[in-house]
Amino acid sequence: MNSMRQLFLSILCCLCFLQSFSLPAYSATEEKDQWIFHLTPYSWLAGQRGTVATLPELPPADIDIDFYDDVLDNLNGALMLVGEVRQGRVGVVLDISYIDIESEEPLSSSYFSQVSSTTKTWMVSTAAFYRLFEADKEFLDLLAGIRYWSVESGLTLTGGTHGPKCFSNREEWVDPILGLKGLTVLGDSNFFLIGNFLIGGFGVESDFMWDATLNLGYAWTETFSTTIGYRYLDVDYQKDDFLYDVSQSGPIIGFSWRF
Repeated sequence: MNSMRQLFLSILCCLCFLQSFSLPAYSATEEKDQWIFHLTPYSWLAGQRGTVATLPELPPADIDIDFYDDVLDNLNGALMLVGEVRQGRVGVVLDISYIDIESEEPLSSSYFSQVSSTTKTWMVSTAAFYRLFEADKEFLDLLAGIRYWSVESGLTLTGGTHGPKCFSNREEWVDPILGLKGLTVLGDSNFFLIGNFLIGGFGVESDFMWDATLNLGYAWTETFSTTIGYRYLDVDYQKDDFLYDVSQSGPIIGFSWRF
């Protein structure tokens, strides 16, 4: 667990180092028939708050994990990547996010002395977008697509008189999503603001979901940029005994290549 935390901190240090030096994510000189590609790995230190009942054998439980402490201590692994392709006013974007969090807590029980819980969450979003507005240093896109969720939970009770007991469950669902994303350059500088706002679910699977991100970026070259900002995500999903009513929020750091 300590080695994972050291690795994660090392990655963040590298990203901050890049942020302190060097991307235009946008160029007004692009030709209409030119294919534009973006690839953006990112790190999201997201705390979690809400109520979950991911194991049918157990009652709902409240969760409260701070991004600045608990996430780094309990993180087993993470993968976060955005890819985008555009030609003229139309394009497609794909966002992949995976996080594996584990925690261990003592129990004051004669039956068990310790509980270990794991949560593995996949969130894969794909959307087509249309450029509603474009000027010399700004644009606004309309998005429509889907978001796939997979939440796998495990619980292991050990010690005490009843020996180890394990519970596990996995739930998958797909939400429709709609949203906006846009960019504006700050004056004549290389700094820019970029963000997006998504809503989804609409009772199709999740009752409702919304996801908002705002980043401050710096364009170092025509092909490379870095961003730092904040992301907030809230989802409310319930099916039978499965409940996932969770908000996630925290700082987000990324770097992007345009080619």
